[in-house]
Parts: sequence; structure tokens; C-alpha cells
Amino acid sequence: MSNNEMDTKEKIISTVVDILNETDDPNKITIRQIAERAGVGIGLINYHFKTKEALLNEAVISEMKDIASRLKSSDKGEYENPEQKLKNTIKELSDLAIRNSKFVKISASYELLQGNIQTPLYYIPLLREIYKNEKDEIELRIIALQLNTILQVVFLRSSAFQIYTGIDIYDKAQRDKFIDACVDNLIKK
Repeated sequence: MSNNEMDTKEKIISTVVDILNETDDPNKITIRQIAERAGVGIGLINYHFKTKEALLNEAVISEMKDIASRLKSSDKGEYENPEQKLKNTIKELSDLAIRNSKFVKISASYELLQGNIQTPLYYIPLLREIYKNEKDEIELRIIALQLNTILQVVFLRSSAFQIYTGIDIYDKAQRDKFIDACVDNLIKK
């Protein structure tokens, strides 16, 4: 892909992020609206992203990458152990999900239903730190997927989860305690 194509693709994604931040209902966003705002043709959007759902997911993933990148660059030794880094990363991403519940619904639904699994990859570097050489790449990916899938299902089915566990995922203290428990239960040496 040429630099010009990458710039165009990034411009489209950036436009979608802006539109997502302005609307309460992502279902009302149209490809035509995105094309007009980005100053590109509808065909170009379809060429790069195939479906509106894929484009919305790319925009959400882009936002998550930015957050993960900021977390990584802001880490000044505040957290001594990698388990705490993992917990804090998941908490930050969960806080984003709560603030932008429409984002998580897009991303989680797309990943769970379309099989485009990208989000767990953010956890892999931290899992490598935790396990050193005790686990191979496949085992790390499975652990990351387990963590991510639990959170996706909880966010998508928050009311059912609350009935099942009594945990209100929209209450930060309860959510953080739940995340700590998930990480502690899955990260066993």
C-alpha cells in the first residue's frame, strides 16, 4: 500500500472517530456521510474497508491503539510489576469502553462475530513480561483471548452479567475489582 493510500485510509478512520464521538447511535452513520466529511468517494471507502462494520471497527481499534500507546509511553515505573501494568491497561481500556459504550459494542460485536481478533494483541507484551519464557506464543495468545473475551461478553451483556454476579460493570470500583479478579485468576504461574 502506498503512502498516499495509507494517508487516505488514516483520514477516513480519523473522520469516523470524529463522527463516532459526535453521535449517540453508530447505526445512523452512513458511508455517504463519512465520504462527504472525509472528502473521498464512496468507492474508495468500500475498496479499503469492504463494509461499514469493518470501517467502524477499524476506527475503534485506532482509538484503542492510541490509548494503549499513551499508557505505554506514560509508564514511568509507577507500577513495579507487569501484572499491575496489565491490570491498569485493562482498566484504562475498560474506562474508555464505559465512556464510549457505543465503541465497545462495535468492536466487541465485530470481533466476536466476524472473527477479526485484534484487541487481545495489546495484552501480549505485558503477558511476555509476566511469564518470561514460561509460556510460548500460542499460550500467551490464548490467555490474552480469554481476558479479552470475558470483558467483551461482560460489556455486551452488562445487565445479564449483573444479574448473574451482582457486579455493576458501570460502577468503577466494582469494575476494577472484577478486572483484578479476572487477571489474578488467569495469570497463574
